[in-house]
Amino acid sequence: MSPSPAAPSRRHLTALLVVLVLVQFGAPITLHGHGWALVYLAVYIGLIAVAVTRFAANHVQHRVLIGASVAMAGAGLWFAFHQESSAAQGALMAGIGLLQAALLVTMSGALLRPPPDLRTIDMLLIALGAYLLIGGVFGAVMGLQEIAYPGSWQASTGEALTWQDMVYTSYVTLATLGYGDITPVGDWARSLAAMEAVVGPLFVAVVIARLVGVAGLAQRDQR
Repeated sequence: MSPSPAAPSRRHLTALLVVLVLVQFGAPITLHGHGWALVYLAVYIGLIAVAVTRFAANHVQHRVLIGASVAMAGAGLWFAFHQESSAAQGALMAGIGLLQAALLVTMSGALLRPPPDLRTIDMLLIALGAYLLIGGVFGAVMGLQEIAYPGSWQASTGEALTWQDMVYTSYVTLATLGYGDITPVGDWARSLAAMEAVVGPLFVAVVIARLVGVAGLAQRDQR
């Protein structure tokens, strides 16, 4: 049996959570020109740096995260200078989805098989980061879906939807808010929305609630 990987520090977990909040909810900044798109990409590079250096539990995960990071960086630079290109937008969505999915799998491993020195509060930080990553992965898939099949999603105003709109839609769906300003009209869009609406509350109920319930009770917290 291979030894458990060392736990990331709370400082790195907090930094990851802060960067995730910035990249997930700061997407509209890219609508204000190339310069702001580059700023957004720079913040994403921060996510890449933290992820690759601190969250790879083994060499395989490290290589996967590096590959996903390179893909994301290349797609991000293309998008920064060709924001009106559907191909560049699609590449960005694919890069975002790939990187966040790789990081989500890595962090889920830390939740399923936590290192001995990982305290409950650190597991809570990981769970919060994983929740944000779930919304990011679904947002990327929704963005790709709308780019590939325009009209899969429909705004109540009748305006064309952007990938930034789909990131917003993903989190609204994940939290089951149901504002109704953007709705799935395609068959596969409805299936995707239904899947995310199930995953969101299930994750909160099974993972977050369980961790909160055992906070401070685990042996790792008694030392």
